[in-house]
Amino acid sequence: MKRALSCILLVLTMTMPGCKQAVDLDNLLGSGSGGAAVSPDFQPEAVSPGVNDHYVTLRKSAVRRNQITLDVVVTDVSEPVSGIAIKLTYDPTVARFAGCADGTLFQPGTCYASESPAGSGEVFIGRSITAPETAIAVVGSRTIVRLSFSLIQPNQTTIVFEAQNLGGGDATALLDANGNPILVSWFEGTLLGT
Repeated sequence: MKRALSCILLVLTMTMPGCKQAVDLDNLLGSGSGGAAVSPDFQPEAVSPGVNDHYVTLRKSAVRRNQITLDVVVTDVSEPVSGIAIKLTYDPTVARFAGCADGTLFQPGTCYASESPAGSGEVFIGRSITAPETAIAVVGSRTIVRLSFSLIQPNQTTIVFEAQNLGGGDATALLDANGNPILVSWFEGTLLGT
């Protein structure tokens, strides 16, 4: 049942109206007007004491003008990982979701993202599930997807992962070789615009 619902979520994520494939974040970050009035930064949530493995965090990757790229990083998950489905929220009066791209964990593939309606502050992200035989056990820390945001005003907004590992209708889940959720801890963070 969990596998079926996880797969349905991922398929819905990839086929929702407004869903788009990966974007070239380097080109996206390099585009835009000359200077930005808002300088972006990111404050990650600290990993809880005693959590040494099986967790997912957000890390600042790149900043250009008013845009910031965050890496979704998976750390020490011995169970083979085949994909990820994320539902996140943020304050759209502070930032705008600009797109997603594949990370370094898998062979090049596709990251799908949907924010419907655009600018709503609720985004669904899915990294295509790999075939079970190509699922990867994660040793150390590896980037599974990269997320890009534009800061539009000086302020801050917390990025919140929604419905974490709740079973049945997972909206945010690290997926195993069969498309089922892997039990991991999730650590969010705060986008800052100055």
